[in-house]
Amino acid sequence: MFVTDNMKTVTTRIPVEEQKWLEEFEKESGAQRSEVLRRLIERGLNEWRKEKALESLKDRKATVRSAAEIAGLTYIEMLELASEEGIDMGYDLKELERDLERI
Repeated sequence: MFVTDNMKTVTTRIPVEEQKWLEEFEKESGAQRSEVLRRLIERGLNEWRKEKALESLKDRKATVRSAAEIAGLTYIEMLELASEEGIDMGYDLKELERDLERI
């Protein structure tokens, strides 16, 4: 259950084809439309935040820590994601794991 004091109402139009997929998602999940839409928006925003963080890292506009905050990830998760995406950080996950073992 969501507390509505902390929420805003958003209205939008979607293509008929997407409406059909939305209805299928509702049936499969057993959730009401508003909950389904919140979940889908959250997934989309989480993905967008990761893309934004990765782009900031590539352009050297963000540190790993600030990129992790943008993406909503831990420092280690951000290092891992950057490594998976082939972003050269000058310090990779294997080096971090090696350093952590030494501590």
